[in-house]
Amino acid sequence: GVDVGFENPTFACLELDYEEADTDPSGEAAQMAQQTLTYYELDLGLNHVVRKYSEPLEDHANMLISVPGGNEGPSGVLICSENYITYKNFGDQPDIRCPIPRRRNDLDDHERGMLFICTSTHKTKSMFFFLAQTEQGDIFKITLEVDEDAVTEIKLKYFDTVPVCNAMVVLKTGFLFLASEFGNHYLYQIAHLGEDDDEPEFSSAMPLEEGETFFFQPRAIKNLYADEVDMDLEKTVDLKLSTIKPLH
Repeated sequence: GVDVGFENPTFACLELDYEEADTDPSGEAAQMAQQTLTYYELDLGLNHVVRKYSEPLEDHANMLISVPGGNEGPSGVLICSENYITYKNFGDQPDIRCPIPRRRNDLDDHERGMLFICTSTHKTKSMFFFLAQTEQGDIFKITLEVDEDAVTEIKLKYFDTVPVCNAMVVLKTGFLFLASEFGNHYLYQIAHLGEDDDEPEFSSAMPLEEGETFFFQPRAIKNLYADEVDMDLEKTVDLKLSTIKPLH
């Protein structure tokens, strides 16, 4: 859902038209299929949903993050795609695009793209920020610079590295809950917000050539404190029984 304050409820989604791909045995149509960002609006007066706006995306995206709107923020969405995060909104707002930082001296394949796999939003009356985790478990704190209801800059800062999870939730009591499908669930206490440390802050305003990115150095956990671990006793997803010694 897109935060539009008291206006008609609006939600955004990622769409991909497979009609031509289903009828093309060569597979070329599937490779050429373009993903679109589409907004739908619930007209409360007519009590039905209308397709409000749609635009093609340059990069295939895997996730949308709703940005607080109304009196709490500029509204719009953050589009998470391979190696990039992009802010979009209606009107005269230009797209703001920022690379996802990578680990320095990473042992993984350097050609492999980087994705955000889960996010959480925390907002108060005076501020808001997002926490987003990559496939490697690195969490980044994402903030937006706003000037007269227009976003001018995306800022990312390395926060901490924790086990990879399926979903995360920032609680108003100052805790971060991480839910995992194949591992333990964790409850962390947020000791620091990462504002007064020496970690570099990466910005969409920093000049980079197309294809270049930022690099950071992972470290031991510092901003989070493990408060509780919920042991997952159902990690087994497959079982095979084999006879090592013949039975007589």
